Amino acid sequence: FFLMASTPRINTDNGGATISGKAITTLIFDVDDTLYDVGSGFTAHRNGGAVQQFMVDRYGFPSLEAAKQVRDEYFAKYHATGKALLVAQEDGRFPPDAPKYVVSDLSDYWAEKLDYGILTTVSNDLRQSFECLPNTVTLVAFSNGPRKYVKRVLETLGLFDLFGEDRLFAVDDVLPHCKPEKEAFEKVLAAIGNPSPESCVMFEDSMK
Repeated sequence: FFLMASTPRINTDNGGATISGKAITTLIFDVDDTLYDVGSGFTAHRNGGAVQQFMVDRYGFPSLEAAKQVRDEYFAKYHATGKALLVAQEDGRFPPDAPKYVVSDLSDYWAEKLDYGILTTVSNDLRQSFECLPNTVTLVAFSNGPRKYVKRVLETLGLFDLFGEDRLFAVDDVLPHCKPEKEAFEKVLAAIGNPSPESCVMFEDSMK
């Protein structure tokens, strides 16, 4: 299993795909800050006031500051807001009268309330690079974000059709695990036919 924080050269000669001479069958892409530029400000928008307001509106946190403290503490441990809030409530860090947290609530909120106008469609060069890959290569999107939200991002970027529902995986699909836990990757690989880990490449924005 290769983890790439930058774009390697993929050789597609002879009808297959190789990286540094190794045969590749599966390319797995993180979404946020990988398929779009972190400089867009969209991640700061999502992980800032938007998630804090969700916690106040839905779960009765007394202030944006209180919500931020809990979310940031648990996000630092799990790198996924979807799992961070689940564990935070289990640990008794939600207001005592808060309804039970479910990741679909966060997914719906982000899909409906975020400003997707901050995002711009990806360059034609990136899409053409995907389209030029041989049909022996499987494209997969795997995000720690919740599913409905991740789909909305890919649709905004004009890339959803390259992955589709069957090759889009979100934190909903792997809970109680999430990236970078081994069990999360095992669930994804099992769902796409158990390709050899040695033939897979993961593209990420960080080496967490």
